[in-house]
Amino acid sequence: MAGGSVLCYSYENEWVGGSMDGSLIISFVFMAGAILYSVYQLYFSKETLSLEQEIIDKMEARPIARVIRYLLFLAFNGYFANMFFDIGLMLWISFFSVITLGLLLIELKFDKSSIISVLLVIIAFLGNSLPNDYDSFIEYVSEQTEYKCLRIECVKVSEVIVEGNLETEVKIYSIQDFSFDWYLLFARGELILKDEDGNVKEFSGINIGGLWLLDK
Repeated sequence: MAGGSVLCYSYENEWVGGSMDGSLIISFVFMAGAILYSVYQLYFSKETLSLEQEIIDKMEARPIARVIRYLLFLAFNGYFANMFFDIGLMLWISFFSVITLGLLLIELKFDKSSIISVLLVIIAFLGNSLPNDYDSFIEYVSEQTEYKCLRIECVKVSEVIVEGNLETEVKIYSIQDFSFDWYLLFARGELILKDEDGNVKEFSGINIGGLWLLDK
């Protein structure tokens, strides 16, 4: 019986590993496509060239046009890098690139439609980056704390000293309640745990731009 369990476990791990390799290849393909598309739009499209000429005419400073182009490149590809590879840092790079771009457009005194477009992009960015269920919050709690949570319970592994000896203590907490609320630009998550002795542990956090900030 034990041997059969080991064989089954190994088979599942191999299958999951193969699936992950395939997903990684697909992510690289889509990321390459996103980069090629952004390069075309930023360096070869007529709309971008006309925008660059407008900036040059207004500022008489070509470096400003290049800065805006670089910001567009970072904003576009940073967003997709996070989408395909789950790199939170790239998401923030994309976000601040869009904000910086908006500030530049305001400084350059562009028309209101350009500024409104940037604001809409920021709002869409924040909304699309938010998780759509509470699983993301549970995963974050498991990564950032000593509580490792599954769907219905969490396990806390800690070291305690018993009669002068260091021992490992394992406690099982059942999930008593959870909540997830989406507010367009941010999301909130709460998790309440309870062990066999009746001790209660609560977690709450807020998600901005796809990143959780945990209030322990």
